[in-house]
Amino acid sequence: MSIIVTVGVGVAATMAVGYIGRKGWLAFHRAVGITPGKMTYVELTQLPPPPMLQLSLANSQLQGLPIVIMEQLQRIDSKADILQQWRSERIEAGQTPEISEDEFVVSKLLQTRLPELLDSYQQLLRHERRLQQVATGPGPLQGKSSNAKSSQTQLSQQDLSQQQAQALQLVMELLLNIEDRLDGLLQGCQNDALQQLQVMQRYMQQRQD
Repeated sequence: MSIIVTVGVGVAATMAVGYIGRKGWLAFHRAVGITPGKMTYVELTQLPPPPMLQLSLANSQLQGLPIVIMEQLQRIDSKADILQQWRSERIEAGQTPEISEDEFVVSKLLQTRLPELLDSYQQLLRHERRLQQVATGPGPLQGKSSNAKSSQTQLSQQDLSQQQAQALQLVMELLLNIEDRLDGLLQGCQNDALQQLQVMQRYMQQRQD
């Protein structure tokens, strides 16, 4: 009889612990804004853009950009931040790094040309969406007129998609140009640091001699 009571108590305790644990798990997820058992799929292009360290770009300029463009923008932002940190460290060390022509060009591209190009690209996307809504909307014409309208719509959409592809290609070319220039500047910073180490090494060798 005692064995049965002990087993019953153990089962009841296990069920109580499981119940309390489940209630706590549900309460925790509700506290952080998650509804247990419900998952919502969100397109990657609809997610909010990640915060930028150096690039001053508005969400409206980043909205709907392809993933490959967003990844390249993040790389450029990270490299620009590394370059800025490099300059800040040299200034803190008592050095005064001069701004080269390449740095000036990169700064101009990042602060002016890139935002302007993204604004133009977003304007083209908005224009395309509006024209597609007009082209695919219901119209009063039927029969042959409707067939002609459908043909014109297909041609119009094809032209628009080609324009979007050309605009996207221009954005990618500018980003590649900026990233290549940043890579060159960062390589120059590494070369300068290596030269400083070599100078220090020669100085130490001369002191030892």
